[in-house]
Amino acid sequence: MGDEIEIRTLNDLLARNRRDVADWTCLVDPLDRDRIANGPARRLTWGAFGTRVDQTALKFLRAGLKKADVVVLAAPTLHETLIVQMACLELGIIVASIPVQYRENEVEGLVKRLSPKAMVGHERLGKHANAAKLAQVAQKTAPAPVVFGFGETLPDGVTSLEDDGPLTAAEQAQLNAARSEAAIAPDDPAFLVFTSGTSARPKAIARTHGQTLISASFLSDVADLPKGGCFLSPRMLNTVGSLANGLASWLFSAARMVLHQPFDIDVFLRQIKEERPCVTSCPPAILNMILQRIETGDPLDLDGLNYITSGSAQLNPRLFTEFRERFGISLVNVYGSTEGAMLISSDKDIPDEEARADCFMRHPDGPPSSRLRSLTGTRTRIVDPASGTEITEVGVIGELRLKGPGIMDGYWDDPDLTRDSFDADGWFRTGDLFKINGDAGRYLTFAGRLKNIIVRGGLNISAEEIQNLTMTHPAVLDAVAVSVPDARLGEKVGIAVVLRPGTSLTLADLAKHLKDDRKVAIFKLPEYFLVLDKLPTMPSGKTDLKAVRAQVIDSIAPAEA
Repeated sequence: MGDEIEIRTLNDLLARNRRDVADWTCLVDPLDRDRIANGPARRLTWGAFGTRVDQTALKFLRAGLKKADVVVLAAPTLHETLIVQMACLELGIIVASIPVQYRENEVEGLVKRLSPKAMVGHERLGKHANAAKLAQVAQKTAPAPVVFGFGETLPDGVTSLEDDGPLTAAEQAQLNAARSEAAIAPDDPAFLVFTSGTSARPKAIARTHGQTLISASFLSDVADLPKGGCFLSPRMLNTVGSLANGLASWLFSAARMVLHQPFDIDVFLRQIKEERPCVTSCPPAILNMILQRIETGDPLDLDGLNYITSGSAQLNPRLFTEFRERFGISLVNVYGSTEGAMLISSDKDIPDEEARADCFMRHPDGPPSSRLRSLTGTRTRIVDPASGTEITEVGVIGELRLKGPGIMDGYWDDPDLTRDSFDADGWFRTGDLFKINGDAGRYLTFAGRLKNIIVRGGLNISAEEIQNLTMTHPAVLDAVAVSVPDARLGEKVGIAVVLRPGTSLTLADLAKHLKDDRKVAIFKLPEYFLVLDKLPTMPSGKTDLKAVRAQVIDSIAPAEA
């Protein structure tokens, strides 16, 4: 590829790819697209994708949208979402991508909060008339945002974003002039991303071009994704992971991104077989689901797949061994947050599989501790959350605090929360517990979340610690620890497990393993036990902790509760 274009923004990467590899395939829709939205599944080259971006940007321009305006985008995992995101960035418009599950209540709340100049949807998302609902919300708003949509039979008041063919010379000149006038810079906000927490008002974070570009080499770093290589992305396109480690990596590597969502294991495995990606992403629940398929006798064709990135929960060390021995696949463990915190455990930095399941590279002051470009500038420290004193001893649990070029500047519309999220020295408070580990304190090990502590009779128990220890039992494929209310002690530990085929396990067996083999303190032992065929998951593929907790509590006999 040519090097003449200086890469300062995400737009620069797109311009480079359109110039250098216009005929390479860049986007592949899900095989089961009709489950999500109307219209045929598409395969787009960089040239065709760029043309669609131009068409969309011009329609935004002619509707009066300009730099720093906000567009709310219903963001299914389809090629249209990437087109709209890039079209917004071309003009300096800030794109707020939202889950496809949002209905009038959630959209109305965001419209009041963000005052968007436009909203973008689809004729249909699932069984929902998405564009019509967006138009109804717009009619209630003053001034009303412009509503755009994809689909052949859009309702009145919704402007089509369907393909109109290449721009004329005059239209291209008009768009080029608008791009020049916008003068996009690395510090300009590109995306509004919302946390997926349980708060009634999700936190909103503005991600700049520069903050997003920091991790553009992620897939090249951890999975050796070559220029023009293929990766399968089962991510929802409204998440920070889909932007920092998906969109940015896709543009950086001029890659072929195969889209997948909502998650369907059969479609997912078929895409691996047909598209031959070299890397994909799976939360631990999906990794276990793949192994379950193998153990029940299903033949799987994973040839060509060399790496799987995972995260959202600690990984069972057995997963690393089994995926390497069965498929020749290396797992990469990633810790991250919407605010821009990121730690990576890959074979480039940590060759030992057992350590890689449990540890991340520590990043103290001094020479870089990681070979990964996407971690350049990252610094970590462990702090006693009560006193604020830095912890340097191995094995002592404290809160992880971070500095780095990918960390947010602050929350979009909450200066008080922004102030509280950084300490006096400017370190971001992650709210997650870690401890220093390994030879010479080289590593960090996740120990739980400050808010995911089970308090039994005044004693703190990390739910993550118990579930990870439970997964060391040879009969356990997956596990989740949850709090169970108790009138006398406040809370007790409940555990839900998925067992390996042909095995059995009782609460007494598990308690004996934890107490005798793992030397766990008695007050931490689970007191409620539930075996499930599979753990319930959210649309993202992450385990639904609320659903697990409800099932554990429902399983308790009235006399016990």
